[in-house]
Amino acid sequence: MASSSSSSSSSLYLIFILCVLSFHSSSSHTTLTLSLTTTSITPSPQTNNHHPWLHTLNSLASSSLARAHHLKHPKQNSSQIPLFPQSYGGYSVSLSFGSPPQKLSFVMDTGSSLVWFPCTHRYRCSNCQFSNVDKNNISIFIPKLSSSSKIVGCSNKKCGWVFGSTDPIQCNGKQMCPAYMLQYGSGSTAGLMLSEKLDFPEGDVTDFAVGCSILSTRQPSGIAGFGRGPASLPVQMGLKKFSYCLVSHRFDNALVSSELVLVRDSSNSGGGDDGISYTKFHKNPVSSGSSFQDYYYVNLRKITVGGKTVKIPYGFLVPGSDGNGGTIIDSGTTFTFMDSHVYDLVAKEFENQMSKYKRSGEVESQSGLRPCFDIGDKPAEIPELMFHFKGGAKLLLPLADYFSFMGESDMVCMTIVSSKLIGSGQRSGPSIILGNYQQQNIYMEYDLEKGRLGFKNQICK
Repeated sequence: MASSSSSSSSSLYLIFILCVLSFHSSSSHTTLTLSLTTTSITPSPQTNNHHPWLHTLNSLASSSLARAHHLKHPKQNSSQIPLFPQSYGGYSVSLSFGSPPQKLSFVMDTGSSLVWFPCTHRYRCSNCQFSNVDKNNISIFIPKLSSSSKIVGCSNKKCGWVFGSTDPIQCNGKQMCPAYMLQYGSGSTAGLMLSEKLDFPEGDVTDFAVGCSILSTRQPSGIAGFGRGPASLPVQMGLKKFSYCLVSHRFDNALVSSELVLVRDSSNSGGGDDGISYTKFHKNPVSSGSSFQDYYYVNLRKITVGGKTVKIPYGFLVPGSDGNGGTIIDSGTTFTFMDSHVYDLVAKEFENQMSKYKRSGEVESQSGLRPCFDIGDKPAEIPELMFHFKGGAKLLLPLADYFSFMGESDMVCMTIVSSKLIGSGQRSGPSIILGNYQQQNIYMEYDLEKGRLGFKNQICK
């Protein structure tokens, strides 16, 4: 995370660069299917680490906590610098912008709304030394090669979107939209807003507001915001629904993908509701910070472990008008986050029901996860974990989604995280953030037209 002084100098630098750049002024099918691939963007393990899988899990746990901190405590917008969350260990999708189209890779993120890409030959990314990522070969968008690229003016209402407003900002009408700087947990990005063409064979989307980022930290790829804000891809495309089925993280960095389906016309969405459980989205709190408006809140009624109800206080399950409490669905968070009060109750129930296994404090310390158990040579008997939602919908998590074996060892750890530093006994921001690790091999449907979330267990391919 950049300091405030370096942030200011970086912003001035990018404004100078962008001012001298040369920009050119200037469907029969309604269901789109894209490929989703897993992205592992954790730093390469140390060469002296005898257990690289512990390092990876620790990195994912730490980054999930950093992500949760910004989802729970988004800083309020200043005149020019709104702050949104980041994705870790996420899923990437390819999109094409411009005339002629330029194909780029994006991380799909349901926890934020702005769509942005690395932009111009001057794009710089610091602290981007990730495994399987060549920071010198990041896919970037070149505005001067596109005849449809236009800088968004400050009087354009789309300028206000990145600053948390649906109204134009107060400015001289001849000025360009001010530079943005967005914070994503441990990373950030900065740039200017463009109007561009989003290219699809089934029908282009013109005048699409997208961020042209020049400077980033820990952001080797653009982000496709799928949140509920006006700048998000679903809102700008006018989608009726979108759905995905996340392939297992064991295929990280492999050429294995699952599908992201975008539906513009519900009458042609195909299929039915067979086997899908639905629960209504909870209305976003209107009196809270604008960042909370991006989130998909759902009405979680209870959590059961091995069929036993975990006695979670009502205030943590249902969000208040201030946005504190409740549950959100976030494809950009890796491990599910729970406030410490909720987490301790869930972890304690697993400990009680798995008391015949020995705890491993050493693995817990190294991995950043708990509880961890030494299963030994016996068959693992791990209780079922189920989320119960308003309306009767039940989500039974696959075992691999909430307990993972540690490499080739007999150790298993619960892949849910918490921190007393950001999740105390008091509600502050969402109490539960359901991450992508807990969405593996589950079909997830965001029915925007009917305001509901649908899901069913299936093997994602």
